[in-house]
Amino acid sequence: MKKVAYLVGGVLIGFVLSTSSGAFAETIKSMVGKKVTGEYSVIVDGKALSDKGAIIDGKANIPVRGISEALGADIKVSGKTITVTTSQEPAELDDNTSSSQVSENKYAGRSKASLEETLSILKDRMLAPNLKERDEVAAEVNRLKSVGADDALIKEREAQLAGYDERIASTKADIALAEAALAAIK
Repeated sequence: MKKVAYLVGGVLIGFVLSTSSGAFAETIKSMVGKKVTGEYSVIVDGKALSDKGAIIDGKANIPVRGISEALGADIKVSGKTITVTTSQEPAELDDNTSSSQVSENKYAGRSKASLEETLSILKDRMLAPNLKERDEVAAEVNRLKSVGADDALIKEREAQLAGYDERIASTKADIALAEAALAAIK
């Protein structure tokens, strides 16, 4: 009878240990078997980190400690929580900027390098081509009017002109927001 009790007890203990360790192993192996697209250099404010980043299942994975140290942030690990804090003070508002303007700025909180790149794209790849194309359409509208072209064609070109004016105004507003966010950093 004792042998059967030991045998049943051993089987039960073995079953409990094997299932619980399997569940524990699942949580540990959460990244095992995932598709790694590649290993990438990580650059923070123009300086390359010694640790590499990776793209795993389409998501960027970067070394938190390296990033936090490069940005001057504090990192603490407690249990299963990683806490990153910065000592950066909130940007002060000048007399011409209301708090609602700051909270509405979609570029606020970005890095200096990101803002400079965004400004370059807005000015060089968005504003400049739209201004050039707008000038071409405006010249065509003037030419069509001078030769007495069909009113429907003139109205069509004027509608194009209005579309360019809207895109230009929107891009200029974005440039102003990005410049304000950049000025808040400096």
